[in-house]
Amino acid sequence: MNTRKTHWEKVYQTKDHKKVGWYQESPEISLKLFSKVNATPEQAVIDVGCGASYLADNLLEKGFKKITLVDISSHVLETVRQRLGGKGDMPIYLAEDVTRLPVTEKFDIWHDRAVFHFLTESLDREKYMNTLSNILSANGRAIIGTFSLNGPNSCSGLDVVQYDEDKMINELPDSLELESTVTDIHIMPGGSEQEYKYFIIKNRDI
Repeated sequence: MNTRKTHWEKVYQTKDHKKVGWYQESPEISLKLFSKVNATPEQAVIDVGCGASYLADNLLEKGFKKITLVDISSHVLETVRQRLGGKGDMPIYLAEDVTRLPVTEKFDIWHDRAVFHFLTESLDREKYMNTLSNILSANGRAIIGTFSLNGPNSCSGLDVVQYDEDKMINELPDSLELESTVTDIHIMPGGSEQEYKYFIIKNRDI
């Protein structure tokens, strides 16, 4: 974990977050997927690996109040807090590794734009999925974005695991099932394209 934390603290302390490859001026695909799962403002949302994403800004504008932002980098969480200005104290901020997330309350929406594909060790993926299974509410939905099989095999100098539907299903515990999949093309600040798969996951007994 310390290695991961050191890496991402350095990234966010030394690079302009608007120039990194994963930067989005607007989190349009995430907002579309929130709409797809019929997310409503009274629901509790956890955004894991949020980075400097503008998702929280948009959710607050839409009336969401129960927002928890998780990132291994405390520096980037403070960046988000400062950017939100007068609304900066509304989200809960957790500078934690998602594989060791100290959370017990339930969330209706679990959002992860691009953390899971960095988990190259099977034990870390198992911990991630166990945490998700434990804190996703009965009727909740998880939105997990990863590079597709056509996407890059590394990012920010780190190896990643690419996914399609079958590979994601193989990662899910018995308590969770894949509901649907969406393919999206991310345009990097330099103009290059990256293909993502977004997986919508629910509890099996819904």
